[in-house]
Amino acid sequence: MTTPLLDVRDLDVTFTTPDGPGLRAVRGVSFTLRRGETLAVVGESGSGKSTTALALLRMLPGTGRITGGSVRLDGTELTTAPEDELRAVRGTRIGMVFQDPMTALNPVLTIGRQLDEVLRAHGGRDRAARRARALELLSLVGIPDPARRVDDHPHRFSGGQRQRVLIALALAGEPDVLVADEPTTALDATVQDQILTLLGDLTRTTGTALLLITHNLGVVARTCDRVLVMYGGTVVEDGPTAEVLARPRHPYTAGLLAAVPRLSTPSGTRLTGIPGTPPDLSLPLAGCAFAARCALAEDRCRTAAPPLTALATAAGPVRAACHPAAERSVPLPPPPPPVRAERPAPGPVVLAAEELRKTYRGRGRHRHTALDGVSLTLRAGETLGIVGESGSGKSTLARILAHADPADAGRILLDGQDVTRPGRTALHAVRRRVQMVFQDPYASLDPRMTAGDIVAEPLRAFGIGTPADRPARVAALLRTVGLDPAAADRLPRAFSGGQRQRIGIARALAPEPAVLLCDEPVSALDVSVQAQITGLLTDLQRDLGLALVFIAHDLAVVRQVSHRIAVLHDGRIVEEGDADEICERPRAAYTRALLAAVPEPVPAARAEEFAA
Repeated sequence: MTTPLLDVRDLDVTFTTPDGPGLRAVRGVSFTLRRGETLAVVGESGSGKSTTALALLRMLPGTGRITGGSVRLDGTELTTAPEDELRAVRGTRIGMVFQDPMTALNPVLTIGRQLDEVLRAHGGRDRAARRARALELLSLVGIPDPARRVDDHPHRFSGGQRQRVLIALALAGEPDVLVADEPTTALDATVQDQILTLLGDLTRTTGTALLLITHNLGVVARTCDRVLVMYGGTVVEDGPTAEVLARPRHPYTAGLLAAVPRLSTPSGTRLTGIPGTPPDLSLPLAGCAFAARCALAEDRCRTAAPPLTALATAAGPVRAACHPAAERSVPLPPPPPPVRAERPAPGPVVLAAEELRKTYRGRGRHRHTALDGVSLTLRAGETLGIVGESGSGKSTLARILAHADPADAGRILLDGQDVTRPGRTALHAVRRRVQMVFQDPYASLDPRMTAGDIVAEPLRAFGIGTPADRPARVAALLRTVGLDPAAADRLPRAFSGGQRQRIGIARALAPEPAVLLCDEPVSALDVSVQAQITGLLTDLQRDLGLALVFIAHDLAVVRQVSHRIAVLHDGRIVEEGDADEICERPRAAYTRALLAAVPEPVPAARAEEFAA
């Protein structure tokens, strides 16, 4: 065994609150990372994954501070290192890939300028050499035509391309350790596959160690040597990836795996998230952090915290912090298979698009055709899934259907009426009938408005109800999406990501629409919350007869929720049909490539199956 490159022992991180120190976000976390090794850190939002990563470089936000433990890089202690020594470590010894490229990249600087800043800080090369290295890095991460794109600003790149730029920035200093915080969350299957291949090649060819933070267990199965499962700021299970994912010892790990949609899961199957909510880390934990949500919890689980106990397996030791697991010599039994619900037949056509076309003007004479003759129909009570790579035209199609962006040509029919270019009065009526649920609930909700005001705003805008009865309507809408009406006075920052998405859904439901356009509504959510939100949308469709357009890059999720799927490629629909038929017997080569790129949580021969 080689000496660990990164050695973390008993790491504690605490955030000071208005009531004094007390929010203990990371509690006694320990792990090692060796050269060329890939370690995944998984868990729900709020489990301490990103806080652990930021603590490695003492980049904790606000009032966060390391209150215990050790972080050693090649034997050098980082928790007490002077700031000038840390500056030499950041970027050159440890690189960081952040989750959201649009907030991590400077919107007013070109990509070339931002790469030049990093190379100047770490490389000391002359300007021409830095320019050449910037082009080399962009080519390495798969940016097409880097000589032209290097002078573009971030907004001219797709989401997947911006994530590649972030990886290029992190690689500029040639680090020994690369910390990637959800680097593939917002990427489609093929781009995700390319990014994972890039990261895998990096660890093999350069010996760079990779710490990968993700909620995508398929990515973990595809990429990582070991996996560390966190819950409530603690490590509840760790061990070899294949062993942990195939035979989990901790009930929390088993719950995460049960909530993961698979490509083999038929359309209409209802996946269940883990019941309950994560613990309040500002309060002391008397026993196991997961006890309140665990079906196997015993009395001792609520009073005594279980230690991480090593369990011998053929693949290597697995550690699990579970009292019952410490006494078992076998893994947990597999969960019962998910139940496929009966779905009512769709009704009449409520929305139709005919030969929609849209072209955007770029720099100089460059033109980008986002939609090239797209036609589709949507029936009441039906879900149409839209899939395709970044830049294929999915979000452009949604914006045009929502009348947030005009089409250059083609027609849109709502309830049989041509609404392609409505006047002001007609547009007001169309927007009431067609509402949108956005990808990022934090960015789409006004941070200065309470949840109640956010949900009430469409009621006021469309003149629904009276001022006296709107509070009752808001309370009913919050209950409909599974939120406590008592939380109506809280600001968005006081809610979790899944709860913020529920507020966005309640807001979209307020004007009683016929159509919901859902643009990547679950891509940024962990698997348990994702299962809850997809289940909520299915229930709302059944109860209200809604027609849904569900845009997502995760084909397993799309199959689960959709009646039909349309596959977009370069602004054209290359295949459309029944969701199960598309996923089991794809006809277009592009669809087969998308399916082959989907990583499964327990490795399966998907690539060989669809490569033919």
